[in-house]
Amino acid sequence: MRILVFGGWGQLGSDLAAASEARHELLRPTHAEVEITDSVALNAVASAVRPDAVVNAAAFHKVESCEDDPARSFAVNTVGALNVARAARALGAPCVYVSTDYVFDGERPQGYVEEDVRAPVNVYGASKAAGERLVRLACPDSLVVRGSGLFGHAGSSGKGGNFVETMLAKAAAAEPISVVDDQFFAPTATRDLAERILLLVERRVPPGIYHAANTGSCSWYQFAKRIFELSGADVNLSPRAAGEQSVRRPRSSILLDTRSARLGLPANRSWEDALKWYLASRTHSSASSMADARPSVT
Repeated sequence: MRILVFGGWGQLGSDLAAASEARHELLRPTHAEVEITDSVALNAVASAVRPDAVVNAAAFHKVESCEDDPARSFAVNTVGALNVARAARALGAPCVYVSTDYVFDGERPQGYVEEDVRAPVNVYGASKAAGERLVRLACPDSLVVRGSGLFGHAGSSGKGGNFVETMLAKAAAAEPISVVDDQFFAPTATRDLAERILLLVERRVPPGIYHAANTGSCSWYQFAKRIFELSGADVNLSPRAAGEQSVRRPRSSILLDTRSARLGLPANRSWEDALKWYLASRTHSSASSMADARPSVT
């Protein structure tokens, strides 16, 4: 299968490439070659490639920057997503739009299923929620695949690392660490998210929304605590309340997968198993990654 990936050189794109090896032909134009906000250039690339499926992993996702520049947030996450979906439909190819837990308001401690009402509480979430809707309207064959708290060996180009690497760097520097303990989510390894996207495309599942986070949930503090337990780091770690934040974030954005069982698909592994794998296969290049701007850490 020939798969065209926009945003293919970040955490998720790198793992899509790794997961596709020997299985699919993956084409990943760079940001310099095409921006998804440029519909003309995007259509030219898509027409030249003639893909069997299109994955849109491109995003403007640094939460604070989205608040400061909502025009760019909506240009990339909404209008850009629409451009990709239209190009896919014109070619008769299914479109996968990678989305986020931040489309929800976080007021349901038990978590959210795929069809729960979207009610974002910040610009980033609003731009992704709008992108989801436009993608589904523009390309009826589309899949919206949501993840949460992504961590991958390639780091995140827009944030300069990921939460796991941030914690390990702080531990190596012997810094005291305080992490919020009242915001809950479902940590997601981008390798597992990549494998799930490929599985959905390969199985030709029905169009719609899919939750692809690793199973289980935790607070950011609990996540950090487990990182240090598994890595054997001796740290001065303490929990704290989120309190006032520069950008509001959902209090509980746990993603629940209700579709896999109905479709006969295997469930994702737990976030703890994914974290164990990540740490065991961690490379020197990932170790050099630094700060992630999404959670509140001091």
